[in-house]
Amino acid sequence: MFLLQTMCPFSTNIHFDYDGHYSKDGDDYEWIPTDARLYDEWIPTDARLYAISFKTSSLEEITYSLLKERICRKMGIDPFTKRLNLGYIPLVVEPKRQSYILDNEDVFVYLTSVDREQRRSILHVEDIEELKIVQITEQLSRVGESSCSRNYCERESGYGEEDNVGTCLEHDEHPHKKQKKSRL
Repeated sequence: MFLLQTMCPFSTNIHFDYDGHYSKDGDDYEWIPTDARLYDEWIPTDARLYAISFKTSSLEEITYSLLKERICRKMGIDPFTKRLNLGYIPLVVEPKRQSYILDNEDVFVYLTSVDREQRRSILHVEDIEELKIVQITEQLSRVGESSCSRNYCERESGYGEEDNVGTCLEHDEHPHKKQKKSRL
């Protein structure tokens, strides 16, 4: 007889505000939404929030990369061409300061930071810049460099010369040829 054990998934809902910036107001910081994102004039700027939901068996399953991926999908953003900063203002910290989410641990702290009424801070998504994909066509060359610890120009100038320091091969020498110049 086999006992089938099922994991009971639960929902974690995250409300976020997209595209704004932090501003200092006295000792506190506040989130300022960007006015340019108004699509409907009858909806106030500070009322537009978005939400995503994760159905997981534990909060540890919600990773930094998964969170950013879901936000990009929700907003119709290509994650390879946009750079986003994730942050929030913790409800339990005074004075109010912004806290950035940089890795999985920060995501877990964000998800588990709630006030007495079990409310979580709104996640703030800063649209930093459009990333440009630049194709590199230039090949790097090692001509004029040595395979020992100095460049040829240093060797020829005598810079860094010390007695009894290792073996260095000359530019046209092969390591298996018998003509090695040794500094020993």
